[in-house]
Order: sequence, then C-alpha cells, then structure tokens
Amino acid sequence: MGERKTISESKGIFHKEFPYVIPSIYRKVIDEYIVELNLLKNQKNFKEDYLFSYGLVKSYEIFTQGYQPKAFLNNIFISLCKSADIEVENITRNTEQIKIMLKGFDNFKSFNDSLEEGKALALEINKLYDKKNYYSRIHTIGIYELIRSELDTKLDKKECREKSLIIANKLGLKKERVDKDIALYQNNLQKINDAMELLKAIANNNK
Repeated sequence: MGERKTISESKGIFHKEFPYVIPSIYRKVIDEYIVELNLLKNQKNFKEDYLFSYGLVKSYEIFTQGYQPKAFLNNIFISLCKSADIEVENITRNTEQIKIMLKGFDNFKSFNDSLEEGKALALEINKLYDKKNYYSRIHTIGIYELIRSELDTKLDKKECREKSLIIANKLGLKKERVDKDIALYQNNLQKINDAMELLKAIANNNK
C-alpha cells in the first residue's frame, strides 16, 4: 500500500486531472466513486482483483450513460483511478481477462456442481476473487454484472439477485452483506434509468 491520502487530497487530484465542469446529475456519482476508491486504497488488505476491476468498469459505464460529451468519459475514468493511485491499465487488463476466462460459459444454467461444465465454471469464478482481499460493494456489483451482462442476459432482477448469491457463497462472501449491496445496486440502477427517461423527455419537449 502506498502513501495514505485523505478524501480531500483524492478529490484535489481528480479535479487537477479533469478540470472541467461535470453536470450535476453525474457529479454525485463521481464524488461517490472518489470517496469509495480512496477508502478502499487506504485498506492494507485491498488490491484490484479481477472481480473488483470488472465491477468498477461495468458500474462506471452504467452510471455515466448519457454523459455528454461522451469523449470525456475515458478521461474521467482515468482521473478517478489516479485519484486513488489505481493503475487504470490493470483495471482494463483484468476486465478483459474476465471475458476471456468466461468465454464459452454462455448460460448460467451451467453453474451446477453436478455437471462437468458447472465444475469448470465454478473453478473459473473462484479465480476472480482473492479471498484474502478486503471486500467492497464493487465486488458484488462485479458478480451481479457478470451474470447480467456475460453469463445470462435474459434473467430478470430477482433471478440475477438469486444467482449472485450463489456465486457469492462459492466465493465465501457473507450472504447478508452481499444481499444488501445487491438491493442497493438495483435501487441505484432504477434511479439511473428514471433519470435517463427524464432527460429524454426534457430533450423531446425542447425540440
């Protein structure tokens, strides 16, 4: 672990790296990322494993959808990582590696220990999370989005939640903590969707 930074210092680094005005609808999201990454990076047992990396990238993509100009999004993400001394190259590499690792497991029904394919998928899933790592809700987002975006895109919210808890159990994570974080994430997803619908309505009215 490098030199500890205060949240104020991390915010200062971010705004130095990205000295532009961020629309209010996204400002709170960015601030929450700065705080979360700062607190995690100050934990001795934390490291950016595959699951965390994937959760960070996917949640960022979702929570910043509709941002304009879109060309700024990559710079914002890089600045967020720099604010907490996180190597963005590692995050990107880990995320791409996950997609390679899970290639071929295109349906969550294969996650069944009684089947050979299920055993293989379970082994791959276990490589994604270091059990000695400091847990973050971003890990849970990683699990949820792995299911929703990579393994079975046809599942509804309830099914995604149930499958996420199965994987969390395989990884040795506490069910109550993961379930709470999933509920919070699903609630935030709904808020984002509602906000996007509002922006579309405003844009249509202004035409």
